[in-house]
Amino acid sequence: MTSPASASLKEILTRLDQRIQRVDEERWLSSRYAKESDREVLIVLYAFYFELARVRVAVTDATLGQIRFHWWRDALAELEEGNIRQHDVVLAIEAILLRGSICMDDLLPLIDAHESAFQTDNRSQEPEDQLAVLAARALGGQGETDEIEQVALEWAALRRGDTAEADTQKVQLESKIRPALAHLRLRHTWQRGEMPGALSRRICVLIAVLTGSV
Repeated sequence: MTSPASASLKEILTRLDQRIQRVDEERWLSSRYAKESDREVLIVLYAFYFELARVRVAVTDATLGQIRFHWWRDALAELEEGNIRQHDVVLAIEAILLRGSICMDDLLPLIDAHESAFQTDNRSQEPEDQLAVLAARALGGQGETDEIEQVALEWAALRRGDTAEADTQKVQLESKIRPALAHLRLRHTWQRGEMPGALSRRICVLIAVLTGSV
């Protein structure tokens, strides 16, 4: 559960950015429209989320899954005590915690929720709503979160191929949080049964950034 970490923070962030582009392109596309410091926070947040989400595909044994989630709880606890594990994501988390955009209490519930989803083998319990709200708040969002949570869960369900309501409603985002949530606009194409290509996905995200409509 380690990765090459004997590098500068810039190199680590670059590696994580490349990883998210590869494994979570939709969110990565939205993050391109954030200023550099905000983009780094989003990428680290998404990299942490990916580490938790991939337990589902990395192991099938319940005990092994618990060991992985426990590893992350221990890593964050040690980080608070000043003992930093040599893992790219842990090192990057340390850096963004120092910036104050997110705090440790924001991260721990993500572990709990992913562990619960893993134990019940129910992906609908994965904390997509919590991630969306956390990403928005990291960019300064202070508004109501109910709509964001609902849209994020709907987006995740459609991305998994689950059935969603036919009357998918659009939500208007304040400008500051659009780089955290613009990818949610893709739910409308998925709801219609369409699978947009690379260019169409980029255009969709761009429209959401420009208009705020997701």
